[in-house]
Amino acid sequence: YLTLPLSPALISLILRRVHILSIAYLILAGMPSPPMLTDIGRMRLEAISFFLLIWFIAAFFIKLLWNQLAGVFTKLPRLKFKHAMALTFLWGMLFVLVLTMISGARELLTPGAWEKKGATYQLREGK
Repeated sequence: YLTLPLSPALISLILRRVHILSIAYLILAGMPSPPMLTDIGRMRLEAISFFLLIWFIAAFFIKLLWNQLAGVFTKLPRLKFKHAMALTFLWGMLFVLVLTMISGARELLTPGAWEKKGATYQLREGK
């Protein structure tokens, strides 16, 4: 079974952080508000924040899985979080490379068969 070491000090730290974040709106009472973002800026910030959150979560689970395997296979070194993040980044870049090669091969095998319609490409109608 996968267990996480949760000491009382760690639980206390987590609860304090959650409490501080839950009363953050009270801290701004009576103070000038921070600069407001435009709708596009807010959406970009949300997208980047979501991407970073997913990246951190994926790296955390890769670290957990790797270190569980390192307990079984003694030749594997322990993995730190920053190395798990680097591994996740490299795998992501590998997937981007492979998908780019697939889309490039599609265009090479059927030259001129695809035309852009809106945000996507569709097969060109035969004449």
